[in-house]
Amino acid sequence: MSEYQKDLLTGRWRSVPIATPKEHELQIALVAMLKWCLRPDVIVRHVPNGEVRDKRTGAKLKAMGVLAGSADLEFFWKHYWDDRDGSHTNFRALFLELKRPGGKLTTEQAAFGLAMRTMGADFEVASSIDEAIAAVGMRGLIRSGVEVCGRRWP
Repeated sequence: MSEYQKDLLTGRWRSVPIATPKEHELQIALVAMLKWCLRPDVIVRHVPNGEVRDKRTGAKLKAMGVLAGSADLEFFWKHYWDDRDGSHTNFRALFLELKRPGGKLTTEQAAFGLAMRTMGADFEVASSIDEAIAAVGMRGLIRSGVEVCGRRWP
């Protein structure tokens, strides 16, 4: 993907590639946004499975239970609903995997997502902050009345 820009010295138009944000940059920006727009009763966390580590540290983390393919962000909250029998609650979870535009899930990430969905949790893949906010917002996790990504959430 590229954009045209006028060269200040020659006055000619040239093609300039648009930098695609790295996955960790996308996640940092998203988490910063979530800090001010999430409901206070929602827990969001990141499990640091990635990054390059030496073999000894990798072996220790694996022994401690690190799971390949785990999602980048995990959201936990209590879901409330009302029916004829009265008010009910249950525990809900969303596992959100962030990918650069055009990025693909690894085999381990796809297996993790399938396992989470099979157990009744939600698993989503987002390739932009807008997609990630939509995934979180459609579950009612954004504070009421907050406008984020061009949309006011109920």
